[in-house]
Amino acid sequence: MKKLLFPILFLFSCTATKQPANTTNSGNNLYSQAQEWPVKVNDGWLTAKTISYGLYTTSSRKNGVAETMGSFIKDPQNPFSFYVSGNDERILVQTMNTTRIAFSNRDLPAVLKDLDGSAPLSYTLINGTKNEPLKRWEMILKSPGYLELNNNKQTGILRCADTDIRITAHNRFGKVNSYEKVCYEFQYRGQPVAAVIAGDKPRVWVSKDAPAETTKTLAAAIGALLLR
Repeated sequence: MKKLLFPILFLFSCTATKQPANTTNSGNNLYSQAQEWPVKVNDGWLTAKTISYGLYTTSSRKNGVAETMGSFIKDPQNPFSFYVSGNDERILVQTMNTTRIAFSNRDLPAVLKDLDGSAPLSYTLINGTKNEPLKRWEMILKSPGYLELNNNKQTGILRCADTDIRITAHNRFGKVNSYEKVCYEFQYRGQPVAAVIAGDKPRVWVSKDAPAETTKTLAAAIGALLLR
């Protein structure tokens, strides 16, 4: 799995494992057993890796981007595409690495806009669902610092023309001041609606209160993080 570029500085002053908070600014218990989706990694001998979670399954990765990809990123790094299938959907997902300078002419939230032009970013384009085929989404993520992880700070955004979903990242399932078990949390209208831990032991949570169409897009975005 290709991860975002993280600094390799680790503090040794505190290594205690923290207990994960249930949510951010909400009484809704996103991280409950009832809202956790089972995850299965299918990575057999001589077979390409696919991942199943809840009702959804990824295809294996295909290097490069599809022809439908926008052309504003001139020099994509490590591009790949795949499909997320399930719940009567088959959604094309394309992802790549780039730098902040590629978004010079695009509106960004402050957490991304204020970065240096050479700062690495992950970019993902998600096709629309069957009910909303023309509604394409993009996910833009930066590499969170360990202090940001300690405080569940914003690290990116998942958005379409009329909807923004804030993405934060925390390490509450691991150790403070570390990049252990980084968990990306999706917040819709101020409420946590999904979260994912990638890596060797992936975990996924999705709120039962999330809108049905939004849940499909969240599943596609989660697939992009799991397959990195």
